[in-house]
Amino acid sequence: MGLRLLKVLAAVLLGASGALMYAASWQRWAGACPWADSEGELCTLRQDHLYDFLPPSAPWQPVGDAAQLAGWSLLVLALAFLLLPWALTGRRPGHFSAVALVITVAAMAALGIAMIRSGLTGSVVTLPASDLAVYGWALIPPFLLVRWAVEARGWAIAAAASLVLATPLVAAFSYAIGSYDARPWWEAISGAFTVIGGGCLLVDAVVGGAGSELQTPPFRSPRLHPQQVFDHGECQ
Repeated sequence: MGLRLLKVLAAVLLGASGALMYAASWQRWAGACPWADSEGELCTLRQDHLYDFLPPSAPWQPVGDAAQLAGWSLLVLALAFLLLPWALTGRRPGHFSAVALVITVAAMAALGIAMIRSGLTGSVVTLPASDLAVYGWALIPPFLLVRWAVEARGWAIAAAASLVLATPLVAAFSYAIGSYDARPWWEAISGAFTVIGGGCLLVDAVVGGAGSELQTPPFRSPRLHPQQVFDHGECQ
């Protein structure tokens, strides 16, 4: 598969994941918290961790289809992450990054499935090692993305930076902090950053004409001893 096509596929998956997360946030906040307004009584109530769906934890009160939409968002994001090392850098990840990537994808998939099942049943569903999955989803992606951003070029750098801003670790220390438990629409902001990351990657696929194929290690000619070089010159 050419690198350009791979970037387009990753961009589409990121856009879908971000849109699903925005839709999940809409389920929680629309009708309770108008955008940029968190003063209403119902809005204050909806900010309680009781309504958190990312991920839900007991006690939990579901709101609409928020949990299912967020779960599908994480599943699609896991697929996108499988392509990101190549899409951002043009080369396969190293051994350490590959292990971290497997853990991240497994954590996202496990949480996504648990969230979908929680939304369908209306009660919290936990999977084995769910706490470890939360840590894998929250802590590892920012470091992976920064690692790939170092090797990225052009619009791929902007894509990686936007995806870093979308991670729950960054959100937990910035735009997810509210006057009560959770700031209204913070999941939508995360989803928007994911969509922007996908858009930057799509632009990179369109304008990044050079290097349209996956990179392979450059060919290295055999190293010659100085005497061999001299003899070669004499023969000519």
